[in-house]
Amino acid sequence: MARNLSIAPQDDDAHLASLGHRAELTRNFSPLAMLGLAFAILNSWTALAASLSLALTSGGPTSVTWGLITAGLCNLCLAASLAEFLSAYPTAGGQYHWVAVISWESWVPLISWITGWINMSGWIALVASGGLLGSQLIIGAISFYNPSYTSQRWHQFLIYIGYNLVAFIVNAFMNSGLPYVTKAAFAWSITGFVVISITVLACAAPGYSSGDFVYRTFINTTGWPDGIAWLLGLLQAGLGLTGFDAVAHMIEVWRYP
Repeated sequence: MARNLSIAPQDDDAHLASLGHRAELTRNFSPLAMLGLAFAILNSWTALAASLSLALTSGGPTSVTWGLITAGLCNLCLAASLAEFLSAYPTAGGQYHWVAVISWESWVPLISWITGWINMSGWIALVASGGLLGSQLIIGAISFYNPSYTSQRWHQFLIYIGYNLVAFIVNAFMNSGLPYVTKAAFAWSITGFVVISITVLACAAPGYSSGDFVYRTFINTTGWPDGIAWLLGLLQAGLGLTGFDAVAHMIEVWRYP
């Protein structure tokens, strides 16, 4: 179903009502704010950098390079499928609602329940991994600027708790300010990518690795067969490209221009 970007909010609420849902959320997310949300959830370059160790031992450079291309193509197919559903059924429920639409009537409760809980489990795991990677990056930065610092496990755990508490407070009690948070996250992510990329390339010059090393060298120190090791290396690329369905679950707060 084609969507008209000039559609008025009340018309969109009427379309939502035709799908059996009453509009209850304030549409305060602009296209830029929603784009910032997508960047904040995925933040692919940060996730790829923070999980680089997963691929270096499970395929090495070939896993990092070709694994990203493989995961990217597969996730593009998934994103196109989700976008098709979302254009026809723009509800915050997302997947659990869509399977209810296309499933056999007698199976709708069970399939929707399973899909919803799989989706919820993914959110919980993503929140946990986000806090973990964030605390690791903070500990790493502290160690870098203070070589005498000795990291303790409870240090990282406290940072992890603080990281998630801040996220909870922002999402639970600062809902009206979320569009500004996502816009700031978008600017921060892009700026950080440009600055760090330039810095890393400048510091590494002229001792760059050869093309043969980047595209053909395979490293496996996992103890698993090479094929299994390369599949394990895909975890890095998968982590950097997960969570793009977040915009679907925020569709009811989207404000069309």
